[in-house]
Formats: sequence, structure tokens, C-alpha cells
Amino acid sequence: MRLFIFYILISSGLFAQVEARRPISMYNAPEFFVDALSFSTGDSLSSRVDVYVQIPYDLLQFVKMNDQYVSKYEITLNFLNDKNSSVSEKIWTEEVKVPMFEYTGSKKAFSLTQRSAEISPGLYSLKVQLRDNESGKVSSVVKKINVDHYFKSSLALSDVMLVSRIAADGERRKIVPNISGNIGENNNAFSIFFEVYSSNPADSLEFRYVITDIKGKQLLNKSQPFKMHGVRGQMITRFDSSQYSTGAYSVNVEVRSVNASVDEPFLIKERPFVVRWGDLPISISDLDLAIRQMRYIAKDAEYDKISEAKTDEEKRKLFDEFWKKRDPNVSTVRNEYMEEYYSRVEYANKHFSHYQPGWKTDMGMVFILFGSPSNVERHPFDVDTKPYEIWSYYDYNRSIVFVDETGFGDYRLLTPIWDLIQRLKIY
Repeated sequence: MRLFIFYILISSGLFAQVEARRPISMYNAPEFFVDALSFSTGDSLSSRVDVYVQIPYDLLQFVKMNDQYVSKYEITLNFLNDKNSSVSEKIWTEEVKVPMFEYTGSKKAFSLTQRSAEISPGLYSLKVQLRDNESGKVSSVVKKINVDHYFKSSLALSDVMLVSRIAADGERRKIVPNISGNIGENNNAFSIFFEVYSSNPADSLEFRYVITDIKGKQLLNKSQPFKMHGVRGQMITRFDSSQYSTGAYSVNVEVRSVNASVDEPFLIKERPFVVRWGDLPISISDLDLAIRQMRYIAKDAEYDKISEAKTDEEKRKLFDEFWKKRDPNVSTVRNEYMEEYYSRVEYANKHFSHYQPGWKTDMGMVFILFGSPSNVERHPFDVDTKPYEIWSYYDYNRSIVFVDETGFGDYRLLTPIWDLIQRLKIY
């Protein structure tokens, strides 16, 4: 019953004002995925940008037509310069057909579409808008992209593509990109694709691949020789990912000519990726950190058991069991309780960070536990009184007071809430 009460409260939304109460599913999580990769066109005035858009079926509205379910959607790509003026725009419509209704609500099945544009090198904002034709719903993703100039030096690297799979297309290879950046379900291996450009068609090159985790720890450093046969070379490199636990990583592709001086630096391109299994919230990039952030609702014995697990596999198993017990709707793939909890953590980190991460602050803790307050009173300039705020939670019949003891925005909890915390830890 107490879990149910918490779940009802957890559905309140989080926006710029902490008292906002509109429902959300995941704070700041994209509804669909976009990747943009730049390559040389062979022209010194422009570069080619390949834009890939991956749309989960559950974001689309399907209608039954004969023995199939059909959805149509429209994509608009817009490249905006630093003055917010459009330099290139593309609009097209796609149709998706599936044989069974069960596919239409899938998050793992998706439609993948792609377009290319040739634009001048530089920094751009790429805006991708999705419009579902049946429902009329519009979603958008905006990301910053850097389109390289591939003729500034004698040696250059394209952007790095994460590869989902490589299929035969007649006598050619068809490379299917990994747009989400998650390699966690790729059978303990993943590949990257990139191009290298050299003004010397017979150049001998040295590649170096470096993989680091989110803390900067180096997990791989290996070299590979490469002989150019022309001014453009293509590389597909495969990596073993079986030793990588849940978290965020990056792979650096580094290259230089074998004939370069010892002091000449490597040319570097970086590609981030994540390892995430199942349906973990997209905000979780470090399992150990995600476990520490459970401290507010985990009972002592549960928390100690998970945090003291000897292996990553055992830790992940216990983590999954913890959240599965609290899943409010086991008939669905999603765990709404876990999604909302970590969306609150993300919000706290964005809005309450001070001398420490927002989730560790008193305001962050209260927000994570109880969500958006029903009402907030702010008193930053009262005479003869230190700045303070009162957060009122009507559902709990409780007002919580925070005081800024230092005058630097470091609000500390003044109201005891031990009894409320214990209510949320009982399961």
C-alpha cells in the first residue's frame, strides 16, 4: 500500500520550478534517437553529413489495413548556423508496416531512416522533427554537431560510427549503424566504422584505439598498422565488450603517419557509447553510482547486500531484483517506479547541485523522495532572518523547511522527516 502511495505521488512532473506538477515519464529523455556523422565529399568547400533517425514503434500510431498494421510519419531535418538561420532542410515521409498488433507497442522494434546533406564545414544545430500522420503528434530532438573540414591538413579522420550489424548486399557490405549508442545487447562485441583521408595515396599509417570509462580509467589501448591505397581508406574494427559493466565509455580513434616525427601528435576522433542491459533508464550511466543513489529508499540490509556484491554480474542481478519488487505494473516491460526515481535524481543534479551533487543535498533528497511539492514559499530577503523555503506536501499533510545557513544557496533541512523516509523504505 505504501509503495502504491509513493507511486501515485511520483507521477508529478518536474520542470524549472520545483513545484510544477505535470506528469512525465523520464526527465530530459529523448523519445527517438538521432545520429549525425560527417565525411569528406572530396570537395574542399563542403562535407557530407549522414543523419540517421531511429523511431521506436511505440511512438507511432498504427492503423489496421487489411491484414497489416500501418503507420506513416514525416521527418524534417534542419541545419541551423550560429545565427539560427537554416542552411539546409530536408522533409520526407516514411511508411511502416508490421504483421501483428503486438509489434506496434514495442520499444525495441523501430523504424530507421536516413538522409544526407552537403554543407560547409562548421558548427551547427541540427533540429530533427517527427510528425506522426495519424495522431498529429510532433516530437523533436536538437543536437549540436561539428562538421569537419577535411582539407585543412594532409591527414584527416571522418566521424566514428557505432555499428549495429554488417549485412551482405549483393557483392557489397551494408553497414547498419547503432543510433542509440547502447552496445549492451550486442553479444559481448561491438564494431566501429570510419574513413581516413590522406594526401599521400601510398601513406603507411598507425592507428591506435583507446577505450576509457566515465572516470577516465583506460580499459584498452591497442595499435594497428594500415596501408593507404588511394586518398580515402575505410576501416571496420571489432572490439570485445564482455568485460564492460553498465556505464558510459568512449572510444578514441587515433592516427598518424608512420613517417611522422616522434613529437607529432596523433589525430584523434572520439565516440561515446554506453553499456545498458534490458530497460534501464537512459540517465543511468554508472551502476555503482545508481546503487548509491538508491540509498534513500533501500532498507539497510538491501543496500549493504547490493553495494557489497563481489562481481558486476551479482551486483546487476541484485539491482534488478530490487527494482523488480517495486515495479507497479509487472505486465509491461517498463518499470515506471524506477524510471521516475532516476528522473528525479537527474532533476536534482541539474537544479540543486552546490558543493556536492544535487542528489546528495537536502533539497535533492526531499525532492527525490517526495517529488514536486504542492506549494513552495520562498523567503530569500526577509529582515533579520536567514533565507528559507517552505515546501508543502498536501498528500502527506506536511510542510518541510529549508534554511540557507551560509547565505550561498546551500539550503539545509530544518524539519525532521525521518518518519516519512521510513514509510517509503517499508516493503
